[in-house]
Amino acid sequence: MRKNFKLSNKKKEIINSYDSSAEFYDKRYRAIQEEKYHIVLYKCRLIEKRILDIGCGTGLLIEYILNSKGDHHILRSKYIAVDISLKMMLKFKKKLLNLRNQPNVLFVLSDIDNLPFRNNSFNVIFSLTSFQNLPHILSGVRESLRVSANESIFKFSILRKKLKQEEIINFLKPLVKDFEVINKKNIEDVIIQGILIK
Repeated sequence: MRKNFKLSNKKKEIINSYDSSAEFYDKRYRAIQEEKYHIVLYKCRLIEKRILDIGCGTGLLIEYILNSKGDHHILRSKYIAVDISLKMMLKFKKKLLNLRNQPNVLFVLSDIDNLPFRNNSFNVIFSLTSFQNLPHILSGVRESLRVSANESIFKFSILRKKLKQEEIINFLKPLVKDFEVINKKNIEDVIIQGILIK
């Protein structure tokens, strides 16, 4: 069932901002994002998984996975890329066309607050530097957990300056095993990760 939703003015601004930055996004943000990827992918097994990349942007995460872990990690997985910016997703799609071995990627243009997936659909969820764009971060976190299967791995990062850390931790901690909060001074985001228990 498709959810009906109306985009708020803030979300329209976010779309316009990311659409207008799509061409230079990689050059400006690649190094910053790769610092986070290095942390969240450490000991993260992705073979034969149903992976959801929420706020996928131009596909920097899958590029990093392919370059650091090798394409065998992704080629045997199903990778769903979600973003609210069409121009960012088109840039992502264009990158994939240049790959010799193309991973199984499905693109979904969607709002984080209204993910068009059934409950318990994914066993790995990434949302890196996306939640802070929402009017209410916790609603995006809840929606991400709704589509996560039992014992799914989640890896979130949220800009430190936008994070109500105690609220998020108090919400997630009872639902998660191996709960970890990584707050390094050299990274602009706080990383929150663990294994969801439903």
